Amino acid sequence: MLLRTLSVLLLHLSSLYLHLGAASASCSCSSVIVPVHVDVLVPKDPTDVFGGLKSNETSQRRVNATYDIYGVFCQPNAGNEDVLQLLAHGFSYTSQYWSPPIEEFRNYSYTAFSCERGMPSLAVDLLAAGLSSRPANASDVQFPTSSAVLSQLAQQLKTAPILPGVRPFQKIIGIGHSLGSALFNFGAIVDGVQSPFDAMVLTSVLVSGPNDPPPGSGTSAIFIAARDADPLRWGALDPAYVTINGRTVFYPPDPTAYSPRMLIFDEFTKDVGPLNMALQLASSSIPAANYTGAVAKVVGAEDQVLCGADRCVDVEALTTAEQVVWPAAKSFEVLVLQGSGHDLNLDFRAGAAFETIFGLVTRFSAM
Repeated sequence: MLLRTLSVLLLHLSSLYLHLGAASASCSCSSVIVPVHVDVLVPKDPTDVFGGLKSNETSQRRVNATYDIYGVFCQPNAGNEDVLQLLAHGFSYTSQYWSPPIEEFRNYSYTAFSCERGMPSLAVDLLAAGLSSRPANASDVQFPTSSAVLSQLAQQLKTAPILPGVRPFQKIIGIGHSLGSALFNFGAIVDGVQSPFDAMVLTSVLVSGPNDPPPGSGTSAIFIAARDADPLRWGALDPAYVTINGRTVFYPPDPTAYSPRMLIFDEFTKDVGPLNMALQLASSSIPAANYTGAVAKVVGAEDQVLCGADRCVDVEALTTAEQVVWPAAKSFEVLVLQGSGHDLNLDFRAGAAFETIFGLVTRFSAM
């Protein structure tokens, strides 16, 4: 078990090493830790599915803290210096989702893909995940806290250099996966026209259904207390921190559509999050009435979490249903990628997903 614990840290660091090796001719990447201060109200009841958006102040409490947020910043040696992609992963993942150290003559790294095309990125570990701060009390890590971390981080990146010699960015585009997308969504609701995100590309998230498999959902994935899943690594954690056992639900149902090595890597490097975060995904059904940036949603047609019962077949109807909560967005669209699963970056169709996401980023950068 000790070997497993050390190996997880080494794999996290090797992701940066492999990324540098793959893109050293055109990109430079650095691990960074950015202190981020948040002062927010969270529900006293962390099972509040709307994350306090429908609560009054008497049912809320204050979280006023500074957290260290880990990230991998990748900068092209020549290219766009004004626009940054801020990448946020899904539940039970880390920033490795955007650049996993699995090669197999395929490109599974979106950070390398976009950097080689001249676009910088910062892939972060969400609050309580990976190498970022993990509060002892899991109930401190709710949608208001985690989304505020992303918004405050973006504000800082627009006013101060992330590294010496790197000037502040003029535009920041939030790119999320699953839970990460929902957190950008929550921030858009709260921040409105003051949002630091000029545009958002929200992958693997839909309003009108669950965005991660809940316990007892009948899928192959279940939540389990992290300290029970790996007592050596997580034995001291608050029992409200959970992980997800069973990763095949995040891939297309056809097992030939993804590498078995990726599935092993996925299980080996899974991370944790508070159970309440899965419950608060319902907050994305509230309109982001005052957000005025461009928004696009990208989902896989073979997404076993989101697209059951032919839900993602009629793209026009899906777009109409999803657009309701983005009434003021500069533009809105939904793209459904054939052959892709919930984890767009991790199956054999990853290249097509990268082309789609980067195409949206290129277009939004010019707006």
